[in-house]
Amino acid sequence: MKQFIVTIMLVAVCCFSTVIQAQFKNPKNAWGIAIGGDHGTNATSDEWGMQYRGFFQHEIVPERLNGQLGLGYASLLANGAYTSTMGILDVRALYTPFSLSDLNPYLYGGIGIMKVSRNGSPLIPVIPLGVGAQTKIANGVLLGINAGYHLALSDEVDGRIRTDNNLNDLTNGKHDAFYGFTVGLAFSLGGSGGDDQELAEAEARRIMELAAAEAVRVKQEAAGEARLVKQQAKSDADAKLAKAAFEADARLLAEQRGRDTVIAFVKGATIILRGINFEFNEAKLRADSEIFLMRAYNALVANPSVQIVITGHTDNIGSQEFNQGLSLERAQTVRNWLVEKGIASNRLRTVGRGQNEPVASNDTDEGRARNRRMEFFVVQ
Repeated sequence: MKQFIVTIMLVAVCCFSTVIQAQFKNPKNAWGIAIGGDHGTNATSDEWGMQYRGFFQHEIVPERLNGQLGLGYASLLANGAYTSTMGILDVRALYTPFSLSDLNPYLYGGIGIMKVSRNGSPLIPVIPLGVGAQTKIANGVLLGINAGYHLALSDEVDGRIRTDNNLNDLTNGKHDAFYGFTVGLAFSLGGSGGDDQELAEAEARRIMELAAAEAVRVKQEAAGEARLVKQQAKSDADAKLAKAAFEADARLLAEQRGRDTVIAFVKGATIILRGINFEFNEAKLRADSEIFLMRAYNALVANPSVQIVITGHTDNIGSQEFNQGLSLERAQTVRNWLVEKGIASNRLRTVGRGQNEPVASNDTDEGRARNRRMEFFVVQ
Protein backbone atom coordinates (compact mmCIF):
# COMPACT_ATOMS: atom_id res chain seq x y z
CA MET A 1 0.00 0.00 0.00
CA LYS A 2 2.78 2.44 0.91
CA GLN A 3 4.62 1.67 -2.32
CA PHE A 4 1.44 2.39 -4.26
CA ILE A 5 1.00 5.83 -2.65
CA VAL A 6 4.63 6.76 -3.40
CA THR A 7 4.13 5.64 -7.00
CA ILE A 8 0.97 7.74 -7.35
CA MET A 9 2.83 10.79 -5.97
CA LEU A 10 5.61 10.36 -8.56
CA VAL A 11 3.06 9.97 -11.35
CA ALA A 12 1.30 13.13 -10.19
CA VAL A 13 4.55 15.12 -10.28
CA CYS A 14 5.37 13.85 -13.77
CA CYS A 15 1.88 14.66 -15.05
CA PHE A 16 1.86 18.19 -13.72
CA SER A 17 5.37 18.94 -14.99
CA THR A 18 3.97 18.71 -18.53
CA VAL A 19 0.85 20.83 -17.95
CA ILE A 20 0.67 24.19 -19.74
CA GLN A 21 2.54 26.86 -17.79
CA ALA A 22 0.62 29.90 -16.57
CA GLN A 23 0.98 31.76 -13.32
CA PHE A 24 -2.10 31.53 -11.15
CA LYS A 25 -3.45 31.76 -7.66
CA ASN A 26 -6.17 29.62 -6.14
CA PRO A 27 -9.56 31.33 -6.38
CA LYS A 28 -11.23 32.55 -3.22
CA ASN A 29 -14.10 30.13 -3.73
CA ALA A 30 -14.56 27.23 -6.10
CA TRP A 31 -16.57 24.05 -6.61
CA GLY A 32 -15.34 20.91 -8.22
CA ILE A 33 -15.87 17.28 -9.19
CA ALA A 34 -13.37 14.42 -9.25
CA ILE A 35 -13.28 10.80 -10.31
CA GLY A 36 -10.75 8.08 -9.64
CA GLY A 37 -10.03 4.65 -8.37
CA ASP A 38 -9.79 3.07 -4.92
CA HIS A 39 -8.39 -0.12 -3.47
CA GLY A 40 -9.18 -1.62 -0.09
CA THR A 41 -6.71 -2.91 2.46
CA ASN A 42 -9.18 -5.22 4.16
CA ALA A 43 -8.66 -8.58 2.44
CA THR A 44 -5.97 -10.28 0.42
CA SER A 45 -8.28 -10.35 -2.60
CA ASP A 46 -9.09 -6.60 -2.65
CA GLU A 47 -9.53 -5.20 -6.17
CA TRP A 48 -9.75 -1.76 -7.71
CA GLY A 49 -13.06 0.04 -7.54
CA MET A 50 -14.35 3.51 -8.42
CA GLN A 51 -14.70 6.62 -6.34
CA TYR A 52 -16.31 10.00 -7.05
CA ARG A 53 -16.29 13.26 -5.11
CA GLY A 54 -17.84 16.70 -5.34
CA PHE A 55 -16.53 19.53 -3.21
CA PHE A 56 -16.63 23.20 -2.33
CA GLN A 57 -13.24 24.90 -1.81
CA HIS A 58 -12.55 28.12 0.11
CA GLU A 59 -9.26 30.00 0.50
CA ILE A 60 -8.43 30.45 4.21
CA VAL A 61 -4.84 31.77 4.08
CA PRO A 62 -3.80 33.19 0.67
CA GLU A 63 -1.33 30.95 -1.15
CA ARG A 64 -0.98 28.65 1.86
CA LEU A 65 -4.18 27.12 3.21
CA ASN A 66 -7.48 26.08 1.60
CA GLY A 67 -10.44 24.28 3.06
CA GLN A 68 -12.70 21.76 1.31
CA LEU A 69 -16.14 20.43 2.16
CA GLY A 70 -16.73 17.29 0.12
CA LEU A 71 -19.36 14.63 -0.54
CA GLY A 72 -18.17 11.43 -2.14
CA TYR A 73 -18.98 7.89 -3.15
CA ALA A 74 -16.65 4.87 -3.05
CA SER A 75 -16.99 1.20 -3.93
CA LEU A 76 -14.77 -1.48 -2.44
CA LEU A 77 -14.70 -5.11 -3.48
CA ALA A 78 -12.71 -8.22 -2.83
CA ASN A 79 -13.37 -11.27 -4.99
CA GLY A 80 -15.12 -13.87 -2.94
CA ALA A 81 -14.81 -11.84 0.26
CA TYR A 82 -17.00 -8.76 0.28
CA THR A 83 -18.53 -5.88 -1.70
CA SER A 84 -19.17 -2.55 -0.06
CA THR A 85 -20.34 0.85 -1.30
CA MET A 86 -20.46 3.97 0.83
CA GLY A 87 -21.09 7.66 0.92
CA ILE A 88 -18.51 9.93 2.55
CA LEU A 89 -18.93 13.45 3.91
CA ASP A 90 -15.67 15.09 4.96
CA VAL A 91 -13.90 18.37 5.68
CA ARG A 92 -10.28 18.74 4.53
CA ALA A 93 -7.49 21.26 5.06
CA LEU A 94 -5.15 21.66 2.06
CA TYR A 95 -1.74 23.07 3.05
CA THR A 96 0.54 24.40 0.31
CA PRO A 97 4.16 24.51 1.60
CA PHE A 98 5.43 26.27 -1.55
CA SER A 99 4.09 27.45 -4.90
CA LEU A 100 5.58 27.11 -8.35
CA SER A 101 4.80 29.37 -11.29
CA ASP A 102 2.40 26.79 -12.74
CA LEU A 103 1.71 24.40 -9.87
CA ASN A 104 0.32 24.46 -6.33
CA PRO A 105 1.26 21.20 -4.56
CA TYR A 106 -0.43 20.49 -1.25
CA LEU A 107 -0.76 18.10 1.66
CA TYR A 108 -4.22 17.40 2.96
CA GLY A 109 -5.82 15.95 6.02
CA GLY A 110 -9.28 16.06 7.52
CA ILE A 111 -12.11 14.28 9.22
CA GLY A 112 -15.48 12.97 8.09
CA ILE A 113 -18.17 10.37 8.38
CA MET A 114 -18.88 7.37 6.24
CA LYS A 115 -22.19 5.55 5.69
CA VAL A 116 -21.98 2.06 4.23
CA SER A 117 -24.94 0.96 2.09
CA ARG A 118 -25.64 -2.06 4.21
CA ASN A 119 -28.69 -2.49 6.41
CA GLY A 120 -28.04 -1.55 9.98
CA SER A 121 -24.57 -0.13 9.38
CA PRO A 122 -23.65 2.79 11.66
CA LEU A 123 -22.04 6.11 10.77
CA ILE A 124 -18.31 5.46 10.73
CA PRO A 125 -15.73 8.22 11.48
CA VAL A 126 -13.10 8.45 8.77
CA ILE A 127 -9.80 10.36 8.41
CA PRO A 128 -8.67 11.27 4.85
CA LEU A 129 -4.93 11.92 4.34
CA GLY A 130 -2.86 12.48 1.23
CA VAL A 131 -1.07 14.69 -1.24
CA GLY A 132 -2.14 16.52 -4.37
CA ALA A 133 -1.65 19.43 -6.68
CA GLN A 134 -3.64 21.95 -8.69
CA THR A 135 -2.82 23.90 -11.82
CA LYS A 136 -4.74 26.27 -14.07
CA ILE A 137 -5.82 25.01 -17.49
CA ALA A 138 -8.14 27.92 -18.39
CA ASN A 139 -9.48 31.11 -16.87
CA GLY A 140 -11.29 30.09 -13.72
CA VAL A 141 -10.67 26.37 -14.26
CA LEU A 142 -8.21 24.29 -12.24
CA LEU A 143 -7.08 20.75 -12.90
CA GLY A 144 -6.42 18.74 -9.76
CA ILE A 145 -5.00 15.35 -8.92
CA ASN A 146 -4.44 13.70 -5.57
CA ALA A 147 -3.44 10.42 -4.03
CA GLY A 148 -4.63 9.54 -0.56
CA TYR A 149 -5.64 7.19 2.17
CA HIS A 150 -8.97 6.88 4.00
CA LEU A 151 -8.69 5.46 7.50
CA ALA A 152 -11.97 4.29 9.01
CA LEU A 153 -12.06 4.37 12.79
CA SER A 154 -14.05 1.14 12.74
CA ASP A 155 -13.95 -2.45 11.53
CA GLU A 156 -17.41 -2.30 9.95
CA VAL A 157 -16.71 -1.03 6.43
CA ASP A 158 -16.58 -4.45 4.81
CA GLY A 159 -18.91 -6.26 7.22
CA ARG A 160 -16.16 -8.66 8.23
CA ILE A 161 -14.37 -8.86 11.56
CA ARG A 162 -10.60 -8.51 11.36
CA THR A 163 -8.47 -11.09 13.10
CA ASP A 164 -5.34 -10.41 15.12
CA ASN A 165 -3.35 -11.53 12.12
CA ASN A 166 -5.00 -8.99 9.79
CA LEU A 167 -4.50 -5.65 11.49
CA ASN A 168 -4.34 -2.25 9.75
CA ASP A 169 -0.83 -1.48 8.49
CA LEU A 170 -0.97 2.13 9.65
CA THR A 171 -2.59 1.87 13.08
CA ASN A 172 -1.81 -1.78 13.86
CA GLY A 173 -5.43 -1.99 15.00
CA LYS A 174 -8.73 -3.38 13.76
CA HIS A 175 -9.49 -0.52 11.35
CA ASP A 176 -10.69 -0.80 7.79
CA ALA A 177 -9.20 1.51 5.15
CA PHE A 178 -8.72 2.11 1.48
CA TYR A 179 -6.34 4.15 -0.69
CA GLY A 180 -6.68 5.57 -4.16
CA PHE A 181 -6.49 8.59 -6.42
CA THR A 182 -8.77 11.11 -8.09
CA VAL A 183 -8.48 13.51 -11.01
CA GLY A 184 -10.88 16.41 -11.30
CA LEU A 185 -11.73 19.97 -12.18
CA ALA A 186 -12.43 22.97 -9.96
CA PHE A 187 -14.40 25.99 -11.20
CA SER A 188 -14.04 29.35 -9.48
CA LEU A 189 -17.19 31.01 -8.23
CA GLY A 190 -17.88 34.57 -9.32
CA GLY A 191 -16.15 34.65 -12.73
CA SER A 192 -12.49 33.88 -13.24
CA GLY A 193 -11.79 34.26 -9.53
CA GLY A 194 -8.08 34.12 -9.05
CA ASP A 195 -7.51 35.43 -12.57
CA ASP A 196 -9.48 38.60 -11.86
CA GLN A 197 -7.49 39.04 -8.70
CA GLU A 198 -4.25 38.54 -10.59
CA LEU A 199 -5.29 41.08 -13.23
CA ALA A 200 -6.28 43.57 -10.53
CA GLU A 201 -3.04 43.05 -8.67
CA ALA A 202 -1.03 43.34 -11.90
CA GLU A 203 -2.83 46.57 -12.78
CA ALA A 204 -2.24 47.88 -9.26
CA ARG A 205 1.45 47.05 -9.57
CA ARG A 206 1.61 48.75 -12.95
CA ILE A 207 -0.02 51.90 -11.57
CA MET A 208 2.34 51.89 -8.59
CA GLU A 209 5.35 51.47 -10.88
CA LEU A 210 4.16 54.34 -13.07
CA ALA A 211 3.60 56.49 -9.99
CA ALA A 212 7.04 55.63 -8.66
CA ALA A 213 8.64 56.42 -12.03
CA GLU A 214 6.76 59.73 -12.18
CA ALA A 215 7.88 60.57 -8.65
CA VAL A 216 11.49 59.85 -9.62
CA ARG A 217 11.14 62.01 -12.74
CA VAL A 218 9.66 64.91 -10.78
CA LYS A 219 12.36 64.56 -8.14
CA GLN A 220 15.07 64.55 -10.81
CA GLU A 221 13.58 67.62 -12.49
CA ALA A 222 13.37 69.41 -9.15
CA ALA A 223 16.95 68.45 -8.37
CA GLY A 224 18.02 69.64 -11.82
CA GLU A 225 16.27 72.98 -11.31
CA ALA A 226 17.84 73.29 -7.87
CA ARG A 227 21.27 72.64 -9.39
CA LEU A 228 20.65 75.29 -12.05
CA VAL A 229 19.60 77.80 -9.40
CA LYS A 230 22.62 76.89 -7.30
CA GLN A 231 24.94 77.14 -10.29
CA GLN A 232 23.45 80.50 -11.24
CA ALA A 233 23.89 81.76 -7.68
CA LYS A 234 27.47 80.51 -7.67
CA SER A 235 28.10 82.13 -11.06
CA ASP A 236 26.74 85.44 -9.76
CA ALA A 237 28.89 85.17 -6.63
CA ASP A 238 31.96 84.24 -8.68
CA ALA A 239 31.35 87.18 -10.99
CA LYS A 240 31.26 89.54 -8.01
CA LEU A 241 34.43 88.01 -6.58
CA ALA A 242 36.16 88.16 -9.95
CA LYS A 243 35.23 91.84 -10.36
CA ALA A 244 36.48 92.66 -6.88
CA ALA A 245 39.72 90.72 -7.46
CA PHE A 246 40.29 92.45 -10.80
CA GLU A 247 39.79 95.87 -9.26
CA ALA A 248 42.09 95.06 -6.33
CA ASP A 249 44.76 93.69 -8.67
CA ALA A 250 44.44 96.83 -10.79
CA ARG A 251 45.09 99.02 -7.75
CA LEU A 252 48.18 97.02 -6.85
CA LEU A 253 49.27 97.13 -10.48
CA ALA A 254 49.01 100.91 -10.51
CA GLU A 255 51.20 101.06 -7.41
CA GLN A 256 53.72 98.67 -8.95
CA ARG A 257 54.11 100.57 -12.21
CA GLY A 258 55.76 103.50 -10.47
CA ARG A 259 58.37 101.45 -8.68
CA ASP A 260 61.89 100.39 -9.63
CA THR A 261 61.83 98.07 -12.61
CA VAL A 262 65.17 96.38 -11.90
CA ILE A 263 65.14 92.92 -10.29
CA ALA A 264 68.28 92.06 -8.36
CA PHE A 265 68.97 88.40 -7.61
CA VAL A 266 70.68 87.67 -4.30
CA LYS A 267 71.35 84.07 -3.28
CA GLY A 268 68.89 82.95 -0.61
CA ALA A 269 66.61 85.94 -1.15
CA THR A 270 62.87 85.77 -1.95
CA ILE A 271 61.54 88.29 -4.47
CA ILE A 272 57.81 89.00 -4.65
CA LEU A 273 56.76 89.63 -8.25
CA ARG A 274 53.78 91.95 -8.09
CA GLY A 275 51.73 92.54 -11.22
CA ILE A 276 51.65 88.94 -12.44
CA ASN A 277 47.88 88.38 -12.43
CA PHE A 278 45.62 85.54 -13.61
CA GLU A 279 42.00 85.09 -14.62
CA PHE A 280 39.67 84.38 -11.68
CA ASN A 281 40.13 80.80 -10.39
CA GLU A 282 42.28 79.94 -13.42
CA ALA A 283 45.96 79.57 -14.33
CA LYS A 284 45.57 81.76 -17.45
CA LEU A 285 47.74 84.89 -17.45
CA ARG A 286 46.06 88.26 -17.92
CA ALA A 287 47.45 90.52 -20.62
CA ASP A 288 48.58 93.17 -18.10
CA SER A 289 51.07 90.63 -16.65
CA GLU A 290 53.34 90.81 -19.73
CA ILE A 291 55.38 93.82 -18.64
CA PHE A 292 56.21 92.29 -15.25
CA LEU A 293 57.07 88.91 -16.74
CA MET A 294 59.48 90.71 -19.08
CA ARG A 295 61.23 92.25 -16.06
CA ALA A 296 61.77 88.72 -14.67
CA TYR A 297 62.93 87.49 -18.05
CA ASN A 298 65.46 90.37 -18.47
CA ALA A 299 66.85 89.74 -15.00
CA LEU A 300 67.32 86.03 -15.74
CA VAL A 301 69.06 86.84 -19.04
CA ALA A 302 71.33 89.26 -17.23
CA ASN A 303 72.21 86.60 -14.63
CA PRO A 304 72.68 83.36 -16.64
CA SER A 305 74.00 81.36 -13.69
CA VAL A 306 71.07 82.06 -11.40
CA GLN A 307 68.64 79.25 -10.57
CA ILE A 308 65.28 80.05 -8.99
CA VAL A 309 62.24 78.38 -7.48
CA ILE A 310 58.96 79.90 -8.68
CA THR A 311 56.36 79.70 -5.91
CA GLY A 312 52.65 80.36 -6.40
CA HIS A 313 50.31 81.62 -3.65
CA THR A 314 46.55 82.20 -3.53
CA ASP A 315 44.00 83.85 -1.26
CA ASN A 316 41.57 81.79 0.83
CA ILE A 317 38.58 81.86 -1.57
CA GLY A 318 37.77 78.24 -2.42
CA SER A 319 38.84 75.00 -0.79
CA GLN A 320 42.37 74.43 0.41
CA GLU A 321 42.78 71.48 -1.97
CA PHE A 322 41.64 73.56 -4.94
CA ASN A 323 43.90 76.48 -4.04
CA GLN A 324 46.89 74.17 -3.58
CA GLY A 325 46.50 72.86 -7.12
CA LEU A 326 45.76 76.30 -8.55
CA SER A 327 48.91 77.85 -7.02
CA LEU A 328 51.10 75.14 -8.56
CA GLU A 329 49.43 75.47 -11.96
CA ARG A 330 50.02 79.24 -11.91
CA ALA A 331 53.68 78.76 -11.00
CA GLN A 332 54.03 76.32 -13.90
CA THR A 333 52.35 78.83 -16.24
CA VAL A 334 55.00 81.44 -15.33
CA ARG A 335 57.80 78.88 -15.79
CA ASN A 336 56.40 77.84 -19.20
CA TRP A 337 56.23 81.49 -20.31
CA LEU A 338 59.90 82.04 -19.40
CA VAL A 339 61.01 78.76 -21.05
CA GLU A 340 59.17 79.72 -24.24
CA LYS A 341 61.11 83.02 -24.22
CA GLY A 342 64.41 81.11 -24.09
CA ILE A 343 65.27 80.61 -20.41
CA ALA A 344 66.75 77.13 -19.81
CA SER A 345 64.19 74.90 -18.11
CA ASN A 346 66.78 73.44 -15.73
CA ARG A 347 67.16 76.86 -14.12
CA LEU A 348 63.53 76.95 -13.04
CA ARG A 349 61.57 74.84 -10.54
CA THR A 350 57.98 75.34 -9.39
CA VAL A 351 56.18 75.02 -6.04
CA GLY A 352 52.57 75.67 -5.02
CA ARG A 353 51.80 76.91 -1.50
CA GLY A 354 48.08 77.55 -1.93
CA GLN A 355 46.54 79.68 0.82
CA ASN A 356 48.91 78.49 3.53
CA GLU A 357 51.33 81.43 3.62
CA PRO A 358 49.35 84.71 3.50
CA VAL A 359 51.21 88.03 3.78
CA ALA A 360 48.07 90.07 4.43
CA SER A 361 44.56 89.64 5.80
CA ASN A 362 42.11 87.70 3.65
CA ASP A 363 39.23 89.77 5.04
CA THR A 364 39.56 92.55 2.43
CA ASP A 365 39.87 92.67 -1.34
CA GLU A 366 43.26 94.40 -1.08
CA GLY A 367 44.56 91.84 1.39
CA ARG A 368 43.48 88.95 -0.80
CA ALA A 369 45.13 90.67 -3.81
CA ARG A 370 48.45 90.82 -1.95
CA ASN A 371 48.17 87.15 -1.04
CA ARG A 372 47.68 86.21 -4.72
CA ARG A 373 51.32 86.47 -5.69
CA MET A 374 54.32 84.90 -7.41
CA GLU A 375 57.64 84.60 -5.59
CA PHE A 376 61.15 83.90 -6.92
CA PHE A 377 63.47 82.23 -4.45
CA VAL A 378 67.12 82.53 -5.55
CA VAL A 379 68.86 79.17 -5.14
CA GLN A 380 72.26 80.28 -6.49
